[in-house]
Amino acid sequence: MKKYILFMITMLSCILAFAQNQPNLFKLIVKTKAIGRHPKLYLAYQLDGKKIIDSANYNERKAIYVFSGNIDKPLLATLVADYEKKGLTALMKKTKSGAKIDQLKLYLHTGTINLAVSALLSDGKITGSTINADHQKLKPLLASISNQKIEISNKFEAKLDHVTANYLNDQMDSLRNIEKLIVSKFIQDNPNSYFSLISLVDYAGSSPEEDGTSTMYYGLSKKVRNTLYGKEFRQYLINHNKLVIGTKAPEFTQNDTVGRPISLSSFRGKYVLLDFWASWCGPCRVENPNMRQLYQHFKNRNFTILGISLDGADGKAAWIKAIHDDNLTWTQVSDLKHWNNEVSKLYCIYSIPTNFLIDPNGIIIAKGSNYIELKDKLDKLLPKND
Repeated sequence: MKKYILFMITMLSCILAFAQNQPNLFKLIVKTKAIGRHPKLYLAYQLDGKKIIDSANYNERKAIYVFSGNIDKPLLATLVADYEKKGLTALMKKTKSGAKIDQLKLYLHTGTINLAVSALLSDGKITGSTINADHQKLKPLLASISNQKIEISNKFEAKLDHVTANYLNDQMDSLRNIEKLIVSKFIQDNPNSYFSLISLVDYAGSSPEEDGTSTMYYGLSKKVRNTLYGKEFRQYLINHNKLVIGTKAPEFTQNDTVGRPISLSSFRGKYVLLDFWASWCGPCRVENPNMRQLYQHFKNRNFTILGISLDGADGKAAWIKAIHDDNLTWTQVSDLKHWNNEVSKLYCIYSIPTNFLIDPNGIIIAKGSNYIELKDKLDKLLPKND
């Protein structure tokens, strides 16, 4: 199964070392030299699985915009300029139609971040923030690849046939491989950078044991590794090693769409495919027909699927609609905490769609498998009912 690694969302758990003993207040000050062209600004980010959208108008007297708020960890945010003052929703619709808007991605963290703008937000210069300075070093190296990935992701919004979907997935995989080479070099060239640690999280994806993540982690400076997030990531690597094939799948309980608690252990005695997905994940929705075929083919042969959704607190309706629209007739659960979903953290999920195949004794026997791999494996494991 193809991975859909979301760079922005995997960064949500990153924590700056210097912020550990500071108040949780961030302040973003946008200074502009533009005359007579002062749009409304929107600041959008995710906090504890919820979408936060803040806005600010131009302060004529001080010639600045000011945003502030409380966060307990650095968050990747998007700053958007609304020149026509039609609202953020209207701007987002424009991007889906292929139109470009003036926006800038930056990291929010405790303390003051200064952004100087002479014309466009996208050309703004950030000061007072080491993490954003290092982000700006890597960003242009990945610009072309990022644009191509966005174009491909937008194509997933439409309903696609399997041939087209597989072609786009192959394109996305090729871009990610190139991206990984660039990110790997940045990490190795900047061992003292906290942003290298953040980049390593995205680089690791869901299979850090396969791509040299541990080697790169221990190549970072001791100072970076000993930050709070550095220690958390080391623990992630340790936990991930507990999820290798042949180990016992961690037990969990989570509510289904009507609020009933569902436990993994209640499926003991069957082969169970844990399917991590979300209604907002384009490749997940493209993969759902394959999951449906898999379920129909093996549901009477001691097999089932348990879907775990990474939808957020404001996405329950979208989650349920996607279940009905995609005709997913197996059990679905979620705590509606987005990437903070407790089961996704338990299973070290950093990208979706992904899956774990568990045998009747609760042992992991495959993970991250695509439809063909799963079908072949289950055909060998499960005799046909005569």
